[in-house]
Amino acid sequence: MKNKKVIAILLTSAVLFSCSFAQVDISSLIKDFVSEDWKTVQEAKIALENLEGEAIPDVIPLLDRDETVKLKNTGSLIYPGAQRFFGHGQIVDYAIDNLSIRAGWLLEELTFNNFGFTGLHLPDEELVGFIKITFPDYYNNSQNRKKIESSAADELRNLIHKLCIAEAKTWWKAESGSWTRLQALVDGLHSFDEKRQVKALFYMRNGKTRCTGLDKDYYIDNISSLIVRLSSSDTKRVSEHARFILFDTQFTWLDDKLK
Repeated sequence: MKNKKVIAILLTSAVLFSCSFAQVDISSLIKDFVSEDWKTVQEAKIALENLEGEAIPDVIPLLDRDETVKLKNTGSLIYPGAQRFFGHGQIVDYAIDNLSIRAGWLLEELTFNNFGFTGLHLPDEELVGFIKITFPDYYNNSQNRKKIESSAADELRNLIHKLCIAEAKTWWKAESGSWTRLQALVDGLHSFDEKRQVKALFYMRNGKTRCTGLDKDYYIDNISSLIVRLSSSDTKRVSEHARFILFDTQFTWLDDKLK
């Protein structure tokens, strides 16, 4: 009986240690993700994406960190805020020196959603149109519309930022109990939002992070018909991505997803 009690205590301790380690690990990744070194940020983003839904509760609070942490050692990275332009390099369409926007970048790439974070660096003259298209319910309120149309560019950017954050938080409140990356991928492909379609297709072609359940059988049964349909899209970047996936009859694009 005494031995059984000792074993039970040891097992309990092991479980608690395992849970504690997992939490510390995510906290460490979050710390790296908000750092100033680009390589460290990249590696943390990949690791957080690989955690899929497990990472999201720790990423959501970053949306409220409206702070600037200027990236260093960015090399040829092309993004809003880059100090030098080499004419080539990785493109990140987010102003990721801002930690809140950096969190939005991770969330949108992980979930294949379009909360609107790419709109924050648009030219001044495009901001009203962006709000109209991305946040129609807000824009179509007559009082909101009057205020928007009389606002300065900085005020519009602040408004877009607030709307993005609210959109992401509302989405997670509704989805947190049942969200999976696999279903999110399918939803992105089904979406009529071009940005969501492109994110999902680009991930399928080039993504190197985990999507649990995405294998050849699932693709054939649940996704292949969507890719065929999207390959005929009038939107060039949608149809091109879809065709490249169809042309890959060896399913090499799946290799990185299964690791």
